[in-house]
Amino acid sequence: MTTTKDTVLSACRQLMQPIIGILLRNGVTHKELASICKQLYVQVASEEFGIRGRHTNLSRVAMLTGIDRKEVARIKEAWQNNEQSEQNQQHQDRLTRLLSAWHQDPDFSTADHHPLALTIDGDRHSFAALARRYGGDLPASALLKELKRVGVVADVDGNLDTSEHKVIATKRYFVPAQSDPGALLRAGSVLHDMGATLHHNLYKANQQKQQPLRFERRASNAQMPVETAAAFREFVEQEGQAFLEKIDAWLSAHEHSNPDKITPHLRLGVGTYLFSNPIEPEANEDASNEEDK
Repeated sequence: MTTTKDTVLSACRQLMQPIIGILLRNGVTHKELASICKQLYVQVASEEFGIRGRHTNLSRVAMLTGIDRKEVARIKEAWQNNEQSEQNQQHQDRLTRLLSAWHQDPDFSTADHHPLALTIDGDRHSFAALARRYGGDLPASALLKELKRVGVVADVDGNLDTSEHKVIATKRYFVPAQSDPGALLRAGSVLHDMGATLHHNLYKANQQKQQPLRFERRASNAQMPVETAAAFREFVEQEGQAFLEKIDAWLSAHEHSNPDKITPHLRLGVGTYLFSNPIEPEANEDASNEEDK
């Protein structure tokens, strides 16, 4: 008889397979992964399994995770002092927000939402003004250097040593180069967002009736000829980009006009992704169209 735990472990194998591939390609051993998993067991048990909204006490965390109380206490102290992952996500979100504004804000874009070429300095219509408005507390020079480094901002032809030197956005979204450590951190963020949505729909929405299910859908077909892959990829890139730009415009139109640390904030968004899995001929006989609803 298959138990719920058996089903969860089977799902975990599917979830972890691509993650293990990323880890192996970057020299992470199973012992290092086990150490991270132990920390996460303690963190999640502490944050999500308390009574009446409070953090879980050491004894209950030890009981839930199978880790002794002394080890739980040591791990809790370590992860509570480490905010690097959240800071990196905020940094990437800030860069994407700045690029989005460069395409949306009429002070920095055309009427049809194309970015204007901006001088580096100046009170208006400059990168410095854009950075002051959308770059948070990061210096304009640091933002520009990072955006140029990853290839989403370029110099406009002309004399780079004059005050008329201009720069322009070449992409609307900040996506680190694949060789960049930021790309790996972004991959972790993407997987976290997907997993958090699934976790919410499986458990939190059911436990807290006032929280609706989050949108999560797929459309796939297991009988596609191999030669259609390139055309489908091009179709998804065009339609997906148009969809995300529409979402981005909605978010920009509804964001806080004067955000500050006192005002409650949410990080809202939608992610899209293309998947492609080879099907062995024997397994293709009973395949049918699939659409998750």
